[in-house]
Amino acid sequence: MRLAWSISSFGFVRSLVILLSLVPAAAGPVQERPAAWRMEFTDLKIEIDPGHGQLRGDARLRLASLGSGAEEVSLELNHELVVLTVTDGTGRPLDYDRNGGNLTVRRGKRFSETENDIVRIRYQGSFSERVPELNFFNAWIGPDISYALYPGRWYPEMSGPARRSKGKISYFVPENWTVASVGKLTAEKILPSGKQYDFDIASPVEYCFAAAPFRSLRRNIEGLDVGVFLLGGGPEKAEYYLENCGKIVRFFKDLYGFFPYDGYSVIELPQELLGNAGGGSYEGITFYIPGAMPDRFFYLPVFGHEIGHLWWGNFVHGAEGPVIDEGLAQLSMALYLEQALGETTFRTILKNGAPELLLIHSARSYFHALQSPAASDRTLLGLLLRGEDLELGIPSKTKTNTLHMLANSKGCFVFVMLRDLIGGEAFRAGLRGDLARFAWKTMTLADLRGEFEKAAGRDLEWFFDQWFFRKGAPEFVLSTTAEAQGANWVVKGRIRQVRDVYRAAAEIVFVKDGARETKVVEIRAEETGFSFVLPFKPDAVLFDPDYKILRWTDEFKI
Repeated sequence: MRLAWSISSFGFVRSLVILLSLVPAAAGPVQERPAAWRMEFTDLKIEIDPGHGQLRGDARLRLASLGSGAEEVSLELNHELVVLTVTDGTGRPLDYDRNGGNLTVRRGKRFSETENDIVRIRYQGSFSERVPELNFFNAWIGPDISYALYPGRWYPEMSGPARRSKGKISYFVPENWTVASVGKLTAEKILPSGKQYDFDIASPVEYCFAAAPFRSLRRNIEGLDVGVFLLGGGPEKAEYYLENCGKIVRFFKDLYGFFPYDGYSVIELPQELLGNAGGGSYEGITFYIPGAMPDRFFYLPVFGHEIGHLWWGNFVHGAEGPVIDEGLAQLSMALYLEQALGETTFRTILKNGAPELLLIHSARSYFHALQSPAASDRTLLGLLLRGEDLELGIPSKTKTNTLHMLANSKGCFVFVMLRDLIGGEAFRAGLRGDLARFAWKTMTLADLRGEFEKAAGRDLEWFFDQWFFRKGAPEFVLSTTAEAQGANWVVKGRIRQVRDVYRAAAEIVFVKDGARETKVVEIRAEETGFSFVLPFKPDAVLFDPDYKILRWTDEFKI
């Protein structure tokens, strides 16, 4: 989940900003009973009946037995969906038990290598899945729009990582409707009763779709099927968003070396169904509220963050909570900002945010949030103003929103500091190493650190301990003197830490008549002295003037 806001008015914040984007939550490694089956292929036929708010499904599941416990197949299906029939590959009925959202199919002790590895389930129903905390519906079948994200369990699936599957999906919708779905569109057919859209899923994912009378545009971008699906606007608007989102996708594809999915869809969903969630990212799709998609202005941070989640939070999960999923999605967006807007603007945004772009997360927002009284969890403002600090690397089920906010502000900044420390090439190599090693898995901060250490050839435990397993940030006070030495000047200084002691490499800039000379001082103690010989007496000596170290300053103190 993520958040960006505009500070012009709280009403505007409510309608537009709170991009508590939704990504799958990772609870960390747990001991689970070994699965008895693996989902090899999911063949879905989905009919949407908007007039009656009904979804009718026909699922043929091809399974592979993993041995122990193979007499039963444990599946999940939304409890509001009614199971009509359960059969094997020959049409013979199979016994099953239904307990809420759990469906247990009994296969018998022996079955053949071919037909009997199929379980066919026909089902239907009118359902919606609401997330109370955000007043968000992750599934909705209605007269104007229908969509289902995989947490809504809108099709029979296994639990845990085993729910991902290759497959194909055929959607049957009204004639004036268009379908956005995971996978790659392979056919679009006009039928007497409506339209049919066929999608192939070659990369195993969890399934999501949206269907409505969208203004849509699809295009192949570097071999990737990309689509934009809007609730309103003309063809120029669809072209505009396809072009801008395509640029971000290309940048990330180059940064990480690959795109994880068969296709990518940008979907506009109604504000009233998203509640306090203004956007989200799932496996191959991102969605947004109408307020985030004006006709001729592109909120780059909003889209960059959500697209970043296609890698971080979906393709790879963080074990400790939001620090990896949110922090690295935000970092991905920040790196695109740097490429698009230049380093000077990039550094300014890291420090102060960019409310005009719906980007409030920054060093400033972090320090201001620490000094603000905690608002009620039940209010939208409460998602922003937590009034507390936490260690980013220590998970807490009761503090998820706080960790979410911290990961997007402090976490992103810390990852940029890590890049500055080890260099851009080693940093990118570390990220790529983690994505390759933990594809569709959960990784820890220790795993992340290991790949960075391998790429950089140096120990980074101190950095991770300091920034991810401690609260707070340092504060530095600089004092200097200058003495003539022949034609030169000896400038001596002292850097004192007035809070907890941190280790940092600080840039000290000496300024004279517009000229600047930069030195780097390694800080490891409560007090650190330095002495430099300069060809001039500086008019000013500046500590970290580009704000590359996350630190307290007087301007951040309320």
